[in-house]
Amino acid sequence: MSGLNLISLFNRLTPKEASVRRVAHDVAYGAHERHHYDVYAPRAATDPLPVLIFFYGGGWYSGSKDDYVWMGHALAAMGYVVAIPDYRVAPEAVYPTFLQDNAAAIAHLIAHVGGWGGDAARLGVCGHSAGGYAAAMMALDRLYFGPIRGSSVIRACAGISGPYDFYPFDVPESRNAFGHWPRPVETQPVSHVARTNTAFLLQQSRADTVVGTHNAVNLKACLDVARADVTLKLYDGLSHQDMAAALSIPFRWKGSVYRDLRAFLKRAL
Repeated sequence: MSGLNLISLFNRLTPKEASVRRVAHDVAYGAHERHHYDVYAPRAATDPLPVLIFFYGGGWYSGSKDDYVWMGHALAAMGYVVAIPDYRVAPEAVYPTFLQDNAAAIAHLIAHVGGWGGDAARLGVCGHSAGGYAAAMMALDRLYFGPIRGSSVIRACAGISGPYDFYPFDVPESRNAFGHWPRPVETQPVSHVARTNTAFLLQQSRADTVVGTHNAVNLKACLDVARADVTLKLYDGLSHQDMAAALSIPFRWKGSVYRDLRAFLKRAL
């Protein structure tokens, strides 16, 4: 069974918070068939809630928002209006196209989230693996929502097992997505760190054999130099996949990933 099918199976079988509902499905933010997002929100919300957009991973070549319904429920249950977008992937889309899609989704959400009970002035981004890369680039790169004179509309950025410092490209996934770019250093989140008002949480496992801890360690070092608000959390015994699964109801006992993320978002948003 393929990894993508395993993710689909996990999504179907995983219990989901009954306190959350999907309030919008297949919202179009562009013309491409993958330019859609879903929105989740707590059922009992009355006042406007902070907004969180989650980018899934998939090595920049796969993934579907339909396989992350459980994630939408898990995050919205923390007290947020949550959007999960699809975006174009390799080989059709390579750097920077998928980032342009990520940014377009955020811009569309900012303009429309009030209709689903969200407060766009309290906006956070979050992602796992390649999605963690997307979240970091959205918060750091001035081509998107990176800080201008130290200020960004993104108040919080949470990266879970994200690659932030991975040049030279040494695996097929990164070579296929980034290898064509003539200035490869530009593709790296660590290259875009500047003074910012965005708070960062970097969550990484020492047992991750897909994305090494140096990615989060090096990004934190750069953010420290810029005097940013950054927290690094390193975990033991969790695989790359475990780091995302630990946010689901059945696997929250695996470390403190869920609790750490919830506490950070509450503080930052």
